[in-house]
Amino acid sequence: LYKGYYKRHPDPQQRRNYSMSLEHENTSRDYLFGRLLAVADKIEEIALSIAGENRPTNAARMMQHFADRPCSAWRNLELALQPYMQRLQKSRKGFLVNRRKELGEIMDLFQPGDFNADRPLSGEFLLGYHCQKQYWTNTKQEEGDTL
Repeated sequence: LYKGYYKRHPDPQQRRNYSMSLEHENTSRDYLFGRLLAVADKIEEIALSIAGENRPTNAARMMQHFADRPCSAWRNLELALQPYMQRLQKSRKGFLVNRRKELGEIMDLFQPGDFNADRPLSGEFLLGYHCQKQYWTNTKQEEGDTL
């Protein structure tokens, strides 16, 4: 695989380099959808934790559908998030404000037409998803409190 990749991309300028930390300015459609999924997962995870419920989040359950049809799945996921956001509005308002701000910042990074294109995502969406989640873990450890 390694040899084939370098044969197909002989020019180093054509090769994609990925940082293993969150790239706040990355405008790749797949990466951004992964970040959106991570934010949705975190919102629901915290709301379920506060309610004492122990079950997979909608974001986790819908990951395959999200990878195949991200725009349609995001619509369904965002609608499913509303009750959890209402719960958090009362108990964790600061957390919710920060997550909504993140959602807005991520949405602003989409190029025109990229968000509505319902074509499947590449594996890069998983990189965005995991980098976003790891960013919170690292930030939490540095600040010594919860997100």
